[in-house]
Amino acid sequence: MKKILLIVLAVLVLVAGSAFWILRGTAGPTDAAVLLPAETVFLASLPDLPRTASRWPKTILAKIGAEPEMKAFLERPFQYITKDRGGDEAAGILWKLKPGRIFAAAVSVTSNDAALIVGFQFWGGKSGHDLAVARLRSELSRGGPAAQVASEKYNGVEIASSVHHGLTLYNASQGQWGFLSNNLPSLKDAIDRAAGRKKDGSLADSPRYKEVLGKMTKDADLLLFCQPQNALEVLLEVGASLGAQPIPQQVEQLRKVEAIGANTTLDGANLRDNIFVLRRNPPDVGSLNHSALKFTSQETAAYFEFVANFRQIWTAASSAASSGFLNPPAMQGTKLPQLVPEAFGPDCAVSVSWAAQQLRPTGLLAIQIRDQAKAEASVAELLALFPEASVAESEGIRYFSFPFLQTAFANPTLALVEGFLVFGVDPGELSHSLQSFKTGGTLEKSPVFAPALSAYKAANEVFGYADSKLIFERGFPMLRQVIVFGAAVVPGASAVIDASKLPETDTIAKHLQPIVYNQIRIPEGYLVESTGPITMNQAVFLGAAMGAWFLKPAVDVQ
Repeated sequence: MKKILLIVLAVLVLVAGSAFWILRGTAGPTDAAVLLPAETVFLASLPDLPRTASRWPKTILAKIGAEPEMKAFLERPFQYITKDRGGDEAAGILWKLKPGRIFAAAVSVTSNDAALIVGFQFWGGKSGHDLAVARLRSELSRGGPAAQVASEKYNGVEIASSVHHGLTLYNASQGQWGFLSNNLPSLKDAIDRAAGRKKDGSLADSPRYKEVLGKMTKDADLLLFCQPQNALEVLLEVGASLGAQPIPQQVEQLRKVEAIGANTTLDGANLRDNIFVLRRNPPDVGSLNHSALKFTSQETAAYFEFVANFRQIWTAASSAASSGFLNPPAMQGTKLPQLVPEAFGPDCAVSVSWAAQQLRPTGLLAIQIRDQAKAEASVAELLALFPEASVAESEGIRYFSFPFLQTAFANPTLALVEGFLVFGVDPGELSHSLQSFKTGGTLEKSPVFAPALSAYKAANEVFGYADSKLIFERGFPMLRQVIVFGAAVVPGASAVIDASKLPETDTIAKHLQPIVYNQIRIPEGYLVESTGPITMNQAVFLGAAMGAWFLKPAVDVQ
């Protein structure tokens, strides 16, 4: 019996192996870069959808989404997005298509046009492919007459074309790859590469592409790649046609950027972003020495360090002044242009705290003092520009406030403290912040900060840290009130959001971990990494999107 089982097992393994190699041969390339020419301007790729789907349940976002309270809250938004808008039909089409990999690319860009192509590897057979493309054509024709489909043969492959609102869409499939493009030569090139007839000159063989990918995490779930030099001249040409005047120094720096790569990986519980900018011999603007961490406490909610070249900053400000954009008479004759670049930098830091009973966070900006005597001379020059400035002393520290700059919300204040020039929103808040930091240990001693230590020590240009759990616990109760009010007064909002089912703060907060960001300058360019429930890059993007959404009604009213 054992012998028979072994024979059966061996046969199964042989059959499975044969099937794998047969399917592997018909599937074609698995790397989207193999299907594109080396000069491709931009690529966005989802390299392995089944792998991403298997990783997703382990992430913090998935665990938050699996909470009963969150499921109940998301029920109405999902219903609005899917069932009322053809979502079920689209899900059925995707199920039949069974996509494995998807990419979108700009193969070339001119001032008049761009050659775009979308590719998707599918395992649902030709019928699944045809159904998905037919649905796409239907959506593109919405609001106009149904598109007429024409076809032609290319090396045995049928290429279908249709016109939608003046734009031509070409479609074909080769092996397990389907392609959509607005450019027939680009589509034919992809077909030849998928069939193995054309192997030279692909993006995958490009030295730039290889170098960029070699600096980033392997097996990512999202990959972005760009060669900006291939499109820079076009952008300059378009800008000139619109009357824009390029700044030569900036254009020169942009031309030195050979390629940019970015990827996102579902890395266990967290998301991980990697970015690499291929820009050889980047300018040395100084390196972080991490001495500003003393302005933190173990309860600090967010902390950012970065290097700044004050000579360049002042030069840019001087250019603005000479153009008339900023040229106050009081600045004429001041010694600040000579003093500031030599007095301060390169280390700068922002430290933010948010106590449990405070409605808003408090914080300070700290700038390293390079030369104490020149720093004090700079403050003296500043006081000469604002003779109405007030000076107060507390605990041996002098605080300088400027009534001319005071508003209903802020009274900008600065002080020279322990090798740094520090800025605060008002004298009381700045004094409180400085005193509270002296009473306990810094972030470096905090257990919550421990996962960020290695990134903190490695960063030489930028470091960022945000305690997402603490920030959410402080901010969500107020955000809840805004959502409830908005759902009540914004027309149609109740069809999307059921504010009565908003989850409790702890339901989400208990899952959250710190968000960490670091940027390293190396001889080949810049390396950026960020990790967290969402990454710092994603948090900034979401914040900007939400800000734009809230500001849009005010803009519309105006």
